[in-house]
Amino acid sequence: MSELRFCPKCGTKIEAGERFCGNCGFDTETVVNFNETIQPEDQQKLVGNPVNQQFDDQRQTPEPLPQNQGQIKSSRMPIIIISIVLGVIILIAGIAFWWLSQNISLAGKSGAAVQSETNAAALELPVYSLNEGSYTTEQKVEINKPAGEAVQIYYTIDGSDPTAQSAKYENPIVLQTNTTLKSIAIDKKGNQSSVKTATYTIAIPQQATTQTTTTAATNADERAQFESNINGTWKVRDSSGFVLYYTFSGGRVNVTDGGSDYFDDVYSFNISPGNNGTIGTVDAGTHSFSIDCNPLGDNAIFINGMYASYN
Repeated sequence: MSELRFCPKCGTKIEAGERFCGNCGFDTETVVNFNETIQPEDQQKLVGNPVNQQFDDQRQTPEPLPQNQGQIKSSRMPIIIISIVLGVIILIAGIAFWWLSQNISLAGKSGAAVQSETNAAALELPVYSLNEGSYTTEQKVEINKPAGEAVQIYYTIDGSDPTAQSAKYENPIVLQTNTTLKSIAIDKKGNQSSVKTATYTIAIPQQATTQTTTTAATNADERAQFESNINGTWKVRDSSGFVLYYTFSGGRVNVTDGGSDYFDDVYSFNISPGNNGTIGTVDAGTHSFSIDCNPLGDNAIFINGMYASYN
């Protein structure tokens, strides 16, 4: 006869060989010596035993998750998503700022280049009176300045590009050897033209070289003497009493009545050789003046046949 066994938790009869209580599902293997005969009165003690009850409660009731652990995990998700979105926005903003700064820098450089080109194109090129090419005699080149305010011409004859520190054009340039003539125009605001270039090949026959050199030296001396003779301000009074003042200085001629200027322009001149620089013709724009400085030493000259006293 098999001995009776009862569930220590609910007191339900447990058949031989059964591990779990058919009523409450209690695992009988958790009780030491459970296979030994358990009498009803013992079973009743086990049922009411706080230790067994505590053991059963711990076994049957799953350990709960830490308080609010699920809520904490759920609340962290929006924070993580917002952090990622902010990171992406900051990255995009950084890239946009870099791109914008690069474009501003390039635009600044481009603007500077455009301004430079505008200044360079503000004035037209100077104009040479002599076409470039080959010549067998000494040549003379006059440089005509373009339109502009207080324009000056600067030039070089050694092939280098001229600047505002180069030779200032005042008189025609005499060419006796192969020459590369370059010039620029600059106005009082600093605007300048591009460089005007002309190449001249001067091949003077050897027999005439000595004579030409001597003549050139003589002409140079007489030209310098002529400019010295006419330098200054000269007063001309016509038969009606009208007075004009002619001032020759620094390669420019100014004509005024003492109150208003008639004109002011750069001049060029030619002399009559063999007269010690006393006779010549001055050209300034559309005006031409025939000048005779004879006799020397009387502080007077003749301009277009009219007597002019030194003022």
